[in-house]
Amino acid sequence: MTDRWMALRRVGEWVGFEGDELSEYLTIVRPIHNQALEDRKESHAERDLRDEYFEFLNENVLSAEPVVTHLRDHRIDEEVVGLFEAGSVPIKDTFRSQSVIDYELDEIVDFVMLLKLLDRYHEKAESGVEPLENLHSLIYLTNYQLSESDSYSVTKDHGFGMLEETGYRYTFERRDGYVWSDSLQRDLDRLVAWQLLDRELVDDPKPEWDRTYSIFLGQAANLFLTRFEKRLDSFDSLLLNEWERRQNDVIDDFATSSKVGISSHLESLDRFSDRSNGQIVLNGRAKKFTSDQSQRGIQINV
Repeated sequence: MTDRWMALRRVGEWVGFEGDELSEYLTIVRPIHNQALEDRKESHAERDLRDEYFEFLNENVLSAEPVVTHLRDHRIDEEVVGLFEAGSVPIKDTFRSQSVIDYELDEIVDFVMLLKLLDRYHEKAESGVEPLENLHSLIYLTNYQLSESDSYSVTKDHGFGMLEETGYRYTFERRDGYVWSDSLQRDLDRLVAWQLLDRELVDDPKPEWDRTYSIFLGQAANLFLTRFEKRLDSFDSLLLNEWERRQNDVIDDFATSSKVGISSHLESLDRFSDRSNGQIVLNGRAKKFTSDQSQRGIQINV
């Protein structure tokens, strides 16, 4: 029974409950779970529950009215509540140990903004970003625009512009006609592994492409966004809004551009054209995002 209680606990953690809120949630679901088990014994005494336990939880426990009401009372996002009502909570994913990752809010803000970039790109281009190097270039151009904007900080002598305090933390170097960030690529690989992003090989790649696959939002992306956008409320809204505004400008300008078109624009920028292959063209955000809350690691279930 220990594993079964753990499944209920993991679902609560996935929703975002912790501490007293998690204990309160478990206090509500446990008697519902016990009664559902008793009812099942009377009608399915001969059947083993192990192979269908998660289905049992969805149909008989998590979709129960007291559980749904409790979620709404705690202002859980309606998209998440809808999964409980429909009996379609992704229990298996929340129960797998490899689906838990620990990151600080300073890093989560990059993940959220990456997903928002891809979401807006899809709205404009009706496709994923292809080739991969175009995604690196779009994120670089977002940071470049921030670096060219006047900083609101009292320390304006660092040459970062607004990139001193907002924007991605990735550093970019020149790679022939595009830019590349190893740290960004590591994060992209992680997001793919966590199903926040998907990637697939392009059947008919262009001759000038180096990385011949497309990147787009994964099946877990929407739930991640609905949960963790709220975590950013404690950050400086001016800085986040400026970051998103610049990012949207870049997507609006280049979502339908080819790699050749983006490379041509990069060549028009002194920071790019004056650099040789392998040289840094732009450093990442200079300062960490901070909030009034503790910057302890946050457990993310995806």
